[in-house]
Amino acid sequence: MYILLFLIWVIFNGRLTVEIAILGIIITSAVYWFMCHCLEYDRKSDLKIFKNMFKSIHYVFVLFWEVIKSSFLVLKFVAAKEIEIQPQIVFFKSPLKNEFLKTVLANSITLTPGTITINVTDDIFCVHALDYTLAQDFEDSIFIKLLKEMEDNL
Repeated sequence: MYILLFLIWVIFNGRLTVEIAILGIIITSAVYWFMCHCLEYDRKSDLKIFKNMFKSIHYVFVLFWEVIKSSFLVLKFVAAKEIEIQPQIVFFKSPLKNEFLKTVLANSITLTPGTITINVTDDIFCVHALDYTLAQDFEDSIFIKLLKEMEDNL
């Protein structure tokens, strides 16, 4: 977090000189000390954030790839007149316990073309899929696997 605070300092200044760097080190040290002592910030969470940073970047790339794949599948449904679309509503139980990661999963499903998360109640997700082929294997999806790995590091 200290490095992030310093990077924000440098970005807001717009340039990096010796004076700005020294003043930034002093100010970010004071802010970091305040966070740790007055706001009960845990220094161990810095390590957790660092561990999950690379997994989060990987997750974004996987999400991007899944959106591309689903886009072509939905395009096939739209372009082909002989294919009969069979919409479905699917319920599945998620192994995720962290509320933030459940929200990330729900938004990832909604961002993927052809699917939309209707409701999340406790661990049960309700998802509408444009076709039954898009509604298969939500429990074993790559999204849940990656988010579960991140949750295990929290």
